[in-house]
Amino acid sequence: MEIELCAVSGYNNVTKNMTAIRIGEEVIILDMGVNIEALVNQESEDKTRTLSVHEMIDNGALPDDRVISEWYDKVKAIVLGHCHLDHIAAVRYLAAKYRCQIIGSPYTIEVLKTLLEDDEIKLPNKFVKVELDDNIKISDNIKIELISMSHSTLQCAVIAVHTSKGIIIYANDFKFDDIPILGDKPNYKRLKKIGETGNVLALIIESMYAHVEGKTPSENYARELMKNVLEEADNKKNAIFLTTFSSQIARIKSAIEFSKQLNRKPVIIGRSMSKYIEAAEKINLIKFSKQAEIVKYGGHRRKKLSQIEQDRGKYLVICTGGQGEPGSILDKIIRGNLHFNFREGDVIIFSNSVIPVPTNMERRKNLELVLKEKGIKIYTNVHASGHGRAEDLRHFIDLVKPKYLIPSQGEKFQEDALAKIAKQEGYTNDKIIMVKDGDFVKLVE
Repeated sequence: MEIELCAVSGYNNVTKNMTAIRIGEEVIILDMGVNIEALVNQESEDKTRTLSVHEMIDNGALPDDRVISEWYDKVKAIVLGHCHLDHIAAVRYLAAKYRCQIIGSPYTIEVLKTLLEDDEIKLPNKFVKVELDDNIKISDNIKIELISMSHSTLQCAVIAVHTSKGIIIYANDFKFDDIPILGDKPNYKRLKKIGETGNVLALIIESMYAHVEGKTPSENYARELMKNVLEEADNKKNAIFLTTFSSQIARIKSAIEFSKQLNRKPVIIGRSMSKYIEAAEKINLIKFSKQAEIVKYGGHRRKKLSQIEQDRGKYLVICTGGQGEPGSILDKIIRGNLHFNFREGDVIIFSNSVIPVPTNMERRKNLELVLKEKGIKIYTNVHASGHGRAEDLRHFIDLVKPKYLIPSQGEKFQEDALAKIAKQEGYTNDKIIMVKDGDFVKLVE
């Protein structure tokens, strides 16, 4: 029985993840994400019409799954590792053609459903929730296992594809956080047990921070940074805004808790952030709506921001905009599309990284210049990444002991850094498979 991998997308850089694995005459797809930057750019450039799926592929917004057109009718499942848009958002555009089930953790599936419902999209696919550290039989030849892993959102999984010829492990994205704010810590025991079988055929693993020495700090590190910054910034005369990623539920939790310690009322503003919160509340992971005011829509937002402006020392505003991204709450305020006048001495805390692509970096730079001109106090990088650094990657390799290592989610210098780590662990060039988007690799002849 042949096993062949197609690196559909997400192997040239950090975006629009999608991998297809053919096991005999059956195919499993792992992730189906968008290029968020390309999607935002084309939406802003052409609002007069809806682009076709092929146009969106050609513009770089979606994975080019035409490379596996001969496999379309063989696909048995689309398996999603976690809920970030660069891993799930292309489901809306591409999944229907496969007529197969879509599998993910309860939170991942709930977020996906929320996104689809918001855009009034109905897919023919069946959605299947699999609990973390559980498995589902796809066929006599394939079993899928979701292994608990920490990242920068909830219920993330390392995907293990079990076949009679070996196990393929897919680890996009991950960090090793032993003291997470929410959720379970990584299931080291299961990863080690799988590695001890000697049956791991391949490990597909992100390389985003392979070039950065050491280990990625825990989310608790970001929590302590936030606590210190908020205590320093608190002034009852000034407004405090804190930006973070919409899906960073643990970070939002910390902001809510510290807000109350400062006797400020936490206010979460924005539809995108509310989507992730609603999905988590539906499956009883959090209860933010009882702990903070959540403001979703236009009229309510305008009214609330007016109240905050009149009594700015009473609130902590939690919102999006740390990338300087168009359409975010902070962007709308700065551009005058939402009424709130920042004044000298107000505080903005950026509790997120800047995704390192030129457009994002330029937008964030311009945003900071505007804020500084207004005399606003800025605190940056109050953050801990959700991605493993060099020693985390080394530890992962040592745990599962794959026959082949396949670097993903990185540019060439990042994937080369991961290959260097693998060589230090005894892997030879023939066991390190460097692929580009659209490449096919036979793992078993």
